[in-house]
Amino acid sequence: MVMLASLLAVAAVAPAATELPGPVGRAPVTTRDLVELADITAPTLSPDGRRIAYRLNRPSVDENASRLSWFVVEADGRGTPMVLDGGAARPDASGVPVETAPVWDADSRGLRFLALRDGVQAIWHWREGAPLEREIVDTADITDFGPSADGRALRYSVGATREAIAEAEASAYRDGVLVDGSVNLNQAVAGGVIEDGQRVMRRISSPWFDNRRILWNVEATEKTFVPVDPAHRPAGAAPAQGLASRAADGSLAEIVGEKDRQQLRVTRARGRVVLCAATPCRSGKLRALAWRGTDDALLLFEQDRSEREIAWLWTVGASEAKRLTVTSGALRVPGQPPRCAVGVDALYCADAQPLVPPRLVRTDYASGRTHVLAEPNQALTARIAAKVEPMAWPGGFTGYFLTPIDAKGPLPVVVQYYMCEGFLKGGSGDEIPMLPLAEHGIAVLCIDAVRAPRAAGMEGSYQLALETIGSALDGLAAQRKIDPSRVGIGGLSFGSSVALWAIRKSKRFAAATIASGQISPHYYWMNALPERGFTAVLDDVWGLGPPDTAPDRWKTITPLWDIDALDTPLLMQLPESEVQSNVELHTRLKRAGKPAEMIVFADELHIKYQPSHKRASYERNLDWYRFWLKGEEDDAPDKAEQYRRWRLYRVEQSLPGSAR
Repeated sequence: MVMLASLLAVAAVAPAATELPGPVGRAPVTTRDLVELADITAPTLSPDGRRIAYRLNRPSVDENASRLSWFVVEADGRGTPMVLDGGAARPDASGVPVETAPVWDADSRGLRFLALRDGVQAIWHWREGAPLEREIVDTADITDFGPSADGRALRYSVGATREAIAEAEASAYRDGVLVDGSVNLNQAVAGGVIEDGQRVMRRISSPWFDNRRILWNVEATEKTFVPVDPAHRPAGAAPAQGLASRAADGSLAEIVGEKDRQQLRVTRARGRVVLCAATPCRSGKLRALAWRGTDDALLLFEQDRSEREIAWLWTVGASEAKRLTVTSGALRVPGQPPRCAVGVDALYCADAQPLVPPRLVRTDYASGRTHVLAEPNQALTARIAAKVEPMAWPGGFTGYFLTPIDAKGPLPVVVQYYMCEGFLKGGSGDEIPMLPLAEHGIAVLCIDAVRAPRAAGMEGSYQLALETIGSALDGLAAQRKIDPSRVGIGGLSFGSSVALWAIRKSKRFAAATIASGQISPHYYWMNALPERGFTAVLDDVWGLGPPDTAPDRWKTITPLWDIDALDTPLLMQLPESEVQSNVELHTRLKRAGKPAEMIVFADELHIKYQPSHKRASYERNLDWYRFWLKGEEDDAPDKAEQYRRWRLYRVEQSLPGSAR
């Protein structure tokens, strides 16, 4: 087992804290505010560099839907933005909105984008001075598009027709479904996901839990569309932003190797190689690069803390690079548009900071100054009254400590262990209502996950997390910033497994929440059909074979045979697609008289994507932590039954023989 004893009694290294005091008489930040936060993605510059387009995703609790808009703004921040209807958001395999980038016209006076409207995903075209039009529609939904290789046309991809999909769904409902490795019996067989207001049927598309619309495996067809007007032809693709990028003159820039062996090398068209020796190139933390226009210079993106990145400007052959800014807006995920667009004179980023919600910013290369181009969450920003301290601990651990602006004395605290990128909204999967907790006098400690060496097994990472969390809490308690008797812990996915391990192996937690299914024998047999390939992944990552052949290993990983140790009040708010994996855990806890509760959300994926569900989950988690850490109850009439149950749990906990 990997140990972290060296962390004990070590004070966190804390750079200067950031404070946002909020206006006098402000309205507190609520769970609805977090759900309805506007997110910015896919900033894309026009070919002439004078405009930038970006996508805004704005969820609505009342409509229980997320609507997309495309904004076109002047790159210098002047003028009035053009706003285009981007249709309905579509969840990916995990529940996160699918991201796409627009394609500008060659003359920079128009652009095209994919939009799902009225049940049809098509290519829409906007031209300056003309109304938005649905330009390319097919009998099948268009899944991808871009400029053709010769730049004269658009190429786009389609799969199964909408008619064929509708018939497959009707047949599955009418005739029954053959259960094979593609069928997820956790989901409703005849539905399970909402897209543009309609329930659609998905099937598993990988050995793990990736899932796509039924008939996803129909071979894609590539088609082309040639605009009549040459000015409407698509602009050529900008130089790639990633581990490799090719310049207009044929020079290839590449990030090769990892950590101590990482190098940035530029290979000229005639074969000459130039290596970068500047500071970021020696750090072992380069994540991506991109050419700056036609200049012989590169933008370098170096990982900082969490998912933040330091942007550098390096002229090929120079001994040093110029540090421009630090960005933090989203995870860098393959297949998704980058968070920053590289211009000739400036860098444009969809940015977010711990106490600053998503916005679009421009950073000039020459001056290094940053200018805000769009701030869709400005009203919310003005209401935030909190303080955040960046934290760091030995072993490469980083995180943030969020407190009320007027915090006095030791506070109760909730721990979220996984990822802390961008705005401190809800942690991984948006489950922990961070700012509303601070509004109610509860601190939040968010810690970025670090995995143990592979030889330690997955339980090594769980134990490493628990020891890190314990060390961090001890340090904060020693500074009288938190009350060690009032600590909660919660999370999603890996973070939920860490939370469950923590309350199983430690008595320091007074409340816990989890948002994901857990590994169990039922989980194994639900997914172990031979053609699926799931069991190989489970064995590789967790070292788990069939439950009946490796019972001791299963007892180590799962808590089902360790129910006596689980005395911490536990709230499970799970998607329908994962709930069956937790049925036995929930039943065993209830039969043992443990303070546990399980809530299930219909038609949900790994990450809840429906705004009404996200708010309900946030609100109940907020109530749970207020109740168990502070003894507080919301007097809303519709919550009376909830508190009646919870008070009963508390009474049962206090009876003779209870462990707490």
